[in-house]
Amino acid sequence: MDEKDSKPVAEKKKPKGYIDGRRVRGFAFFIITLCVLFGVVVSILAIWDFAQQGVLYRTLATLGVVSLGCLLFSIINDRFGE
Repeated sequence: MDEKDSKPVAEKKKPKGYIDGRRVRGFAFFIITLCVLFGVVVSILAIWDFAQQGVLYRTLATLGVVSLGCLLFSIINDRFGE
């Protein structure tokens, strides 16, 4: 048996996703983290009556939509690359 046959050939991994998945996941994590932190701040402001209740609900809904959009984009990017 040759020495070449006994060693596994290292395959170069094909990047997963249409856009680099690692960067997309990092970006999505960053945006979702910012949304969570901003949502906590706005909720505390509403609790202490520094913000109106209507502002609270609109802000939380907006942050939820942005977070969901980032999450879905990350998932779709990974699936598209398969």
